[in-house]
This record gives sequence, structure tokens and C-alpha cells, in this order.
Amino acid sequence: MTGKRVAGMLIAGLFALLSNSVSALELGQNCVNPVGETGTCVLFRECQPLIAIYSKPVNTPDDTQFLSDSRCGVFERKTLVCCAGVTNSGKTSLPSPPNCGIQLSDRVYGGQPTKLDEFPWTALIEYQKPDGRFGFHCGGSIINERYIVTAAHCINAIPRNWKVHRVRLGEWDLSSSSDCEDDFCSIAPIDLDIEKIIVHTGYDTRDKSHHNDIALIRFNREIHYSETVRPICLPLADSLRSRNHVGLSSFAAGWGKTETASASPKKLKVELNIKDLKECAPVYQRSGIFLDSTQMCAGGVRGQDTCSGDSGGPLMRQITGSWYLIGVVSFGPQKCGTASVPGVYTNVAEYVDWIRDNVY
Repeated sequence: MTGKRVAGMLIAGLFALLSNSVSALELGQNCVNPVGETGTCVLFRECQPLIAIYSKPVNTPDDTQFLSDSRCGVFERKTLVCCAGVTNSGKTSLPSPPNCGIQLSDRVYGGQPTKLDEFPWTALIEYQKPDGRFGFHCGGSIINERYIVTAAHCINAIPRNWKVHRVRLGEWDLSSSSDCEDDFCSIAPIDLDIEKIIVHTGYDTRDKSHHNDIALIRFNREIHYSETVRPICLPLADSLRSRNHVGLSSFAAGWGKTETASASPKKLKVELNIKDLKECAPVYQRSGIFLDSTQMCAGGVRGQDTCSGDSGGPLMRQITGSWYLIGVVSFGPQKCGTASVPGVYTNVAEYVDWIRDNVY
């Protein structure tokens, strides 16, 4: 039996003892690791420094001891470890990899329907209508424990007498009260009351070019992450903010709901190529719509558009293993999926400073 396998069995056994620990912490709580460094209690698979130790060809006794002493709790029968360098001192700070943009199964390529735990940062915005009914008609993306990013038009350009009511996280199939797939059942979706909505002051409902189409919604309480509720990364670093995505593949995901219509009960995804703004802008300019660098274009293939996503939902790319929010679904051709007419998205890289300034 290899040393690696023995170490793995020892670690597994030590982790198994954790469920009986009286000092176990909860997911997301601050902690101190075996060498006194502060961190956060996270799923083992999310802690790259510990994964690096575990993945060594041979684990020394010190390695094994360090790994076992790093355990801090159990979440949904999965081991939590104290991951150094990850702190919750600023509860609403914006996370960086590996603490964002990770889905626990990597199953992006394939058909249109998503898997249950795919794109766990997608959110639904629920509206109260004047007849007393409620409905989900826009999307958003979780960016930390208190906020989602969405489109300003999902707040300010909704039908008269509609009211933004709540935000739902962790949803997959709206037609089912219990989401299960392949012997995996997720915890029930979370419905969150809203503490505050911040719409970009530069957004004007009369502007048919939809400049500054971005908003933040703050929950009335902090959320705990799970396999189906997790944050997506924002392009915080300069290298990411200046990255050129033109010609590269991206994904949008949602329930096909817009601010006025409803579609799929199950979360969908669509693959879209990023288009050069210089090629995209003239298509819209003919209709008196003037795009600028705060916007980006994607799609333009017949039958593939963000009618398969949500207004306010994410346009995202996977970069070095983590998913990043690069766009917010803004608007598109009147007939979704029109050939040679890409959809338009708010360019998130241009609004990172605004987001930073408005989360607290």
C-alpha cells in the first residue's frame, strides 16, 4: 500500500472523527489554523493550500498531522478546514479565487439544460404584482454574502405597479419544491428579503442605449454558502479588467425570463461568443442605439441568445479554473436569437470600482 494511500486513509479517518467534535465551526466562520494563521472555515476542496499538500506524491507525518489539525467542522457531511489567508473580517468584501467562481462539478459543455449544481451564483428576482400575484422575471449573480449584481432595468424599467419583492438563491427547477438529480438532492432554495437596492445613478430609463444598466441588491441578512449557493468572481485585478474577451466563448445562464415574460421552469445555459464592439455597434446604431466601452456584445447566432438567460443575469467565462462575471444581461434584438444581431451586456470590468464603492 502506498504512503499516499495510507495518508489518505488516515486523513479520512481523522476527518470522520470531526462530526463528534464539540468545537466544530460553521461554514464561513473565522478560524485559526495549526500554525496560528487566521483564515476561514471552508470546504476542504476549496482550500488550495491544503489541496496542494494533500496532492503531493507522498505525505509526510507532519503533512498528515497538519491536514488533520486543520479541520474545523462539517457541512452537509463534508469536511470543513481552516484555510489560511481567507478571512471574513470584512463580511461584505468581494471574494477572490479560490473563494469564488467554483462549482463543485465541472459540467459546462453539453446540452442546454444545466445540472443541479451548475452556476450556483445565479439568482432570481421575485416581483409583487398589483393583482396580488408574485413572479420571477429577472436574474442576478451572487458576488458575496450580502449582495447580488443585476441590471438597473430590472429595478427601474419594470411594469407600472410592480414591486421588487425578494431574491431567491439556490433554485434550479421552479416546477419542483425539491430539486434532485443523479441521487443528489439540494437543500431548499433560499428566499431573502431585501435591505437595500442600489441602482447606478447614471442609468436613465429613457435612454434606449441602456448605458449604466447595472444595480446591486443587498439582502437583509448574511447567507451561508452551499453546493448550490456560491459567489462568482468579479474581475478585480487590473489584468482581468483589461483582458480582451473578443472571439472567446462565454456562457449565460438563467430561466429564460425577462422583465415581462416567462419561459423555462428549469435553469438553462447558452454558449455565446464575445463579439468586437466595433463590429456590433453599427448594427444597433441603425436603430439610434449608441453603444460604448461600458457595454459588450455576445452571440448573434440564430436561435442562441439570452432569451435562454435572464435580464440581469450573468455572462461569464472560466479563467484559470474560476468563473468570472464579465457581463450583465442588458438588452438585445426584439426577436431573440436573430442572426448577426448580438445581445448587449453591461461590461462588468468597467463597473468594478462602482461595485466596490457601493458594497458595505
